[in-house]
Amino acid sequence: MTQLSSLCLIQARVESKRLPGKALLKLGGHSILEWVIRRVQSSKQLSKVVLATTTKPADDALCELARSLGIEVFRGDEDDVLARFAGATEVFPAEVVVRVCADNPFVSGFEIDGLISDFKTNPLDYHFNHRPSGSCDFPDGIGAELFTVEVLRKLNLSITDVVMREHLTLALGTLGEDRIRAVKARPSLAYPYLKFDLDVQNDFESLTHLVDSANLNFDSSVEEIVKAKIVQETQIKLEELFSLNRSLTGAANRETLNGIKRFVELEISEVPSGSKVFDWVVPQEWSITQGFIADAKDNRIVDINESPLHVASYSQPCDLRSTYEEVSSHIHTHELLEEAIPYRTLYYKSDWAFCVNKKQLKKLKSAEQPLHLVIDSKFTTGSMSYGEKILPGRSNREVLISAYICHPAMANDSLSGVLLTALLARHINSKESRKWTYRIVFVPETIGAIAYLKINEEKMKMIDFGLQITTVGGPGNFQVKQSFSADHFINSIIKKVLDRNQKDYELKQFDIHGSDERQYSSPGFRINMTTLAKDIYYTYRQYHTSLDDLNFVNGEQIAETFDLYVQVIDEIEKLKIYERVEPHGEPMLSKHGLYEIFGGSLLPDLKIAHLDLVLSVLFLSDGLLPTTDIAARLKVEESDIEKVCQLLVSKNMLKEI
Repeated sequence: MTQLSSLCLIQARVESKRLPGKALLKLGGHSILEWVIRRVQSSKQLSKVVLATTTKPADDALCELARSLGIEVFRGDEDDVLARFAGATEVFPAEVVVRVCADNPFVSGFEIDGLISDFKTNPLDYHFNHRPSGSCDFPDGIGAELFTVEVLRKLNLSITDVVMREHLTLALGTLGEDRIRAVKARPSLAYPYLKFDLDVQNDFESLTHLVDSANLNFDSSVEEIVKAKIVQETQIKLEELFSLNRSLTGAANRETLNGIKRFVELEISEVPSGSKVFDWVVPQEWSITQGFIADAKDNRIVDINESPLHVASYSQPCDLRSTYEEVSSHIHTHELLEEAIPYRTLYYKSDWAFCVNKKQLKKLKSAEQPLHLVIDSKFTTGSMSYGEKILPGRSNREVLISAYICHPAMANDSLSGVLLTALLARHINSKESRKWTYRIVFVPETIGAIAYLKINEEKMKMIDFGLQITTVGGPGNFQVKQSFSADHFINSIIKKVLDRNQKDYELKQFDIHGSDERQYSSPGFRINMTTLAKDIYYTYRQYHTSLDDLNFVNGEQIAETFDLYVQVIDEIEKLKIYERVEPHGEPMLSKHGLYEIFGGSLLPDLKIAHLDLVLSVLFLSDGLLPTTDIAARLKVEESDIEKVCQLLVSKNMLKEI
């Protein structure tokens, strides 16, 4: 095959309208333009790289920089970019042009090569992977545009609209759909909601923080850049929401739900206090404005302004002066950890309590008495908040994903789960051709899940499996808490992903202790809920204490687990599950011409008759069992099962859910 002659034109100017001078701004000690040139130069398939800038004196600095980095320059009209590019091809002949904008500092030479390879395999007039559109699910600002010189010159002669002549992508968009190819990203780069181009000052500040915090450089892979961006987003939101005094109800829960709208637009609903939900009743709304213990001279020793954990959630109000001995039963400390403030709740008990570390406990005992104890809390007839996002797919069959929002000032249990679930919701939402429908909920633990089940009882009874996401951000190894049915395929999917990524993990059997999988899996619903955790609840010493903080959990650790959950969703999307069109009794095979097709023949190298395979597939296709599990049961290849399923679909005996 002859070498394709490809000309890369880097489009740049100093006097950009939204952020003047951005091409020369310093990112990690180097100008944006240098980032672009250096990263483009890593391409192995480009024939030539040229800076395409304007004739204005202001752009002389760009030309000097480009030449110093070993690339040539073409200068043309400032606003007529179409003419500028067409003119460049007269000076630098080529078969195709690769267009790169100088406001994409993370443009990838490797992805440019992928674009060129895609053109060689599927040659159309216009290929792109630089922005999410149609089937292209690359992040914004990673790739480029490729078009033939022939079509460029035709557009230059035919396009008269001044806006289209300035904005080349608009001109190329006038080509018919059959002449345009949006290149699809590989799974590790399919994050179309991430933005890496530089338009305004806020973009520059975000990119600067990203480069500095992740030590990115000219050689950083796109995968490294994508991971760094997710870590950055997660860390920012983790720090923003960590200190909120979340509980079963209240303003902090609403603030948390509104806070994660940065990732996914939730529908926030309220369940009125006093609502009966199965065997439970939604409690009154609780709020607290201050809580402290001071000595006799009003020197505060304990204060919720230092940590919300100092007052047990749902404590009754109090204002009294007493000696330590008189109130010691209301003051709790951790049995083992000196510096830890324990987490305690009084959800269904009319009482009050303070929680302190051991150093504070000693101060309380030795302080000048009496102590002044104040809890300024209030109980009102309000409501309990929850968030919900339904992401419809081609199938109306649903996957449940749940996280709980009721824990204050603790990072792993379970702000980490809330943030990962929000990130995952955004990721699933970006998949335009989803197979499954995803029901994603953020609820207070136990009472919130029970209320949600009551409100959506009939819909929830139709769900077979899901993911309970919690404690996903610790520094330790992974754990898998299996669903109540250990042989359910959702457990196998998670183990497959962990094994493929060579992760160490501990397998835990379902038990009656834990999180909201207990509610979703209860006899009236029996949803198989599985948890993939990183330092799961109960197992780490900081659990339910103030030491479950931002020193223990960070965005990078949450992002590592998030990547695994993304792969779990990819595996769920690959599932093929069929159900009988007429599920009652065994079908009359001769009526459908199946005896004539198969007779008594055996599958090659297997001691199972074709006819028996058909009967087995018909028997096992209950709308719940995927073809992978059917193949495993029958000890045949999945491809053999899929062939039978397709035949039965053609006979209108099976349908894919």
